[in-house]
Amino acid sequence: MRWSSRPRPRRWCRLVAMLFAMLCVGCSGVARTPVSSTPAACTGRALTPASNVQAAISAAPPGSTFCFGPGIYRVSALIPKSGDVLDGGRQAAILDGGSSASYAVYGNSSSPGPSDVTIRGFVIRDYHSQLQYGAIDDVNGPGWVIQGNHITHNAAVGVETGDEVKVLDNLIDWNGQEGFGAAGYGGLYEGNEIAYNNFKLAVDPGWEAGGGKAWATDDLTFESNYVHDNGGTGLWADTNNINTVFDHNIVSNNRGPGIYDEISYNATITNNIVTGNGMPSAPGSDKGQGWAWEAGIQVRASGGLSPSSPLIIAHNTVIDNFNGITLLQSPSPNACYDKPIHEGLYGPCRVQNVIVEDNYITMSQGMTGEVQDGTNNSMFMSWNNHWLNNHYCVVSAVHPADGYAYGWFGWMNHYRSWSAWQAYGLDKSGTFKVGGICKAPSSAQSSDAEGNLMGGMPEVSSVTRK
Repeated sequence: MRWSSRPRPRRWCRLVAMLFAMLCVGCSGVARTPVSSTPAACTGRALTPASNVQAAISAAPPGSTFCFGPGIYRVSALIPKSGDVLDGGRQAAILDGGSSASYAVYGNSSSPGPSDVTIRGFVIRDYHSQLQYGAIDDVNGPGWVIQGNHITHNAAVGVETGDEVKVLDNLIDWNGQEGFGAAGYGGLYEGNEIAYNNFKLAVDPGWEAGGGKAWATDDLTFESNYVHDNGGTGLWADTNNINTVFDHNIVSNNRGPGIYDEISYNATITNNIVTGNGMPSAPGSDKGQGWAWEAGIQVRASGGLSPSSPLIIAHNTVIDNFNGITLLQSPSPNACYDKPIHEGLYGPCRVQNVIVEDNYITMSQGMTGEVQDGTNNSMFMSWNNHWLNNHYCVVSAVHPADGYAYGWFGWMNHYRSWSAWQAYGLDKSGTFKVGGICKAPSSAQSSDAEGNLMGGMPEVSSVTRK
């Protein structure tokens, strides 16, 4: 199957143009005003802050639409019915937990839970669930649509989602642990801004905090999201995720790695812009962990299940992260050591069958390459990993004294120069230059209908998956 992408939404094109313009003048960070794609008018059962909202939902048949008028609603754990639509009137309605209620909307009161629920156009704030639970919390009911909301200042997670969810065009920010937690199969996170979560660094970023984490998902897609300034990893797929797609996201200035695929299978990481992650400018960062951690794109103990189903990292622009693109086999050789959580559900936890192709990588410190922390060199020799036609821009020919990396590339348990890297047969058609920012050629750039530059982000064309 040939991988391609739909045309980018205009908001994404504008973000790309802004980001590259700021990079050119040395700025760090992009701000935007959240937009709501909620319909302007709601037709259904009218509610006011004085209404008994749960009683109204319980009295109505499944598939009802509830139009929340302007104001603050002190509600707790609303339980919708299948097919219900809860409409907040373009964020005129505020669901407020008063820092005591656990959930705004709850889909886990039964199994299976209510399906095909839509929650759109609210401000959802100040809910106080325990860690790993969301202000909107639904794992048991499939097909929910969570769209056009501002989900903010909740104690733990903004949204916790399950099968076939669509999380679209939300602003998810300033939540105490992370923006989202994802489980199940067939989900889509698209067009969201996910920012400033775990802002107090109260939750260990190495456990679960930051932009958000996916756990044991199948066919989950993250597309055209803007993920920035979180106190942890930007986008993280951790343990037994399979066929995860990260496409056309902008991931910037997060405390940990930008995009992290860990102990998972057959990911596709394409067409993303990944900048400034793990760097001192990120929330709470100091010198970082060193070695190959906190990379713009980081893979640990993940790979493709076969040569025909590789893990693909292609057509990304990776600029000035703590490290560039890194593949880690750790612990080596067997990283499936936590049997109680069923690590290795689909196969060995190995960096195998990985294609890293046509990426544009700018480094002012750190390294790009593969590392392992044992004595087994199989990831270099026989696990079918390929580095093809990548392009590198570095701050100086001689690697700076950053205190943890001693060459621009890592291979066969040593730091390597560009010439040594190529001598191993890596990036034989790639390029390496001193100075500047690596971007796709101007011929690959295009503009949207408003004339906004699409930042030189080519669509995937050369990488195929059978």
